[in-house]
Amino acid sequence: MEQILELFLKNGLRPLSMLPDMAGLERVVNRSEIAVLLMLHFRGKMTMTALASELGAPLSTMTSLAQRLVRKGLIERRQSGTDQRIILVQLTDEGLQLVLQVKATIEKVFIRVQAALSADELNQFLALAVKIGKAVQERETGGTEAQTSKVRNIPIED
Repeated sequence: MEQILELFLKNGLRPLSMLPDMAGLERVVNRSEIAVLLMLHFRGKMTMTALASELGAPLSTMTSLAQRLVRKGLIERRQSGTDQRIILVQLTDEGLQLVLQVKATIEKVFIRVQAALSADELNQFLALAVKIGKAVQERETGGTEAQTSKVRNIPIED
């Protein structure tokens, strides 16, 4: 379940908006903030740069989101113990409680999906969801072979 949810988060897909139980939680935090909280739950402490990269958002956007979450008491920002220039963000206890509510809501939906599908259908669904998520994550290659950046030598005349 976490693998599928993480693929959705990284690709900007918003499966949470389809869940009726999420309406109450979205009064406290919006979907982008939920994505940040879930990613911090999955990864633990992260730098702002790593968090922005994982969620595919610009650093400036992630900084604004983090500031809102700090004001709401859901995450905290701290300097790294090894390098004072590095700021790490992590969930607070209140943030963890909210993430656990979100995960419980999602798990209820997956239980309903499991009940509706046979074991074979469920395995096919999960395999296809992961395959689709990976395909969406890959950059366009323009063909069957992956493009690689080529180093070009430029002659310099004296």
